[in-house]
Amino acid sequence: MSMPLRILGLLGHILRGVLTTALVLPWCSRARRHRLIRQWSRTLLQLLRLTVQIRGAWPDGPGPYLLTSNHISWADIFVIHSVHPVRFISKSEVRHWPIFGWLAARTGTLFLSRSSRRQTLEMGKAMTQVLQAGDDLGFFPESTTSDGTTILPFKTSLLQSPLDCQATLLPVALRYSVPQGHSESAYPFIGDMTFMESLVRVLKSPPSQVTLFLGTSHKASELGADRRQLALQLHALTQRLHESM
Repeated sequence: MSMPLRILGLLGHILRGVLTTALVLPWCSRARRHRLIRQWSRTLLQLLRLTVQIRGAWPDGPGPYLLTSNHISWADIFVIHSVHPVRFISKSEVRHWPIFGWLAARTGTLFLSRSSRRQTLEMGKAMTQVLQAGDDLGFFPESTTSDGTTILPFKTSLLQSPLDCQATLLPVALRYSVPQGHSESAYPFIGDMTFMESLVRVLKSPPSQVTLFLGTSHKASELGADRRQLALQLHALTQRLHESM
């Protein structure tokens, strides 16, 4: 498919997402809402020519789960959504991204300003409320994106809530492949790159693959007695997943 046709297809798919989010999702059951988000995310990844390879399986238990992952790209969220939709915690800047910020807000994303200690405390309360309501929740403990070659240290600021409410944690890891004949993946969203610059870079790139490694679920207390210990254990589990073949 030529680039103009791919762009037209992407714009049409985004419009469909806006209409579904505005007119359908507010009245859906949780199961149907998840199905629609999963289907929309899978089609988006197809339009981006990004193939998802899954290692492991989503847990059999009813949850809810607090998913943690390394962070490489804005596409990470849709990769995870294509397997199992969860509500995400995202930096406040994402709310202002064109269209995608609106979609994130309307599909239950929690936005965090990391410069505000008070908001971090409020976010902990919101995380507990989301999990107690039975919704799965996801966040990126690195608190920033990396080039995907290493796992950055995990921050502890959002790990008190899972300890307090004895959340069930699900560590996962993401790894984007480098297309044959290229020196790097187009997906890392790092440095001063804007969202639109990243999107154009992705659209110009050849077909790519991302591997989603699903780990084993653990109660927070099984991994650590405090935030620092929990962060270290989650980082080690994520690193192990990332390095697995």
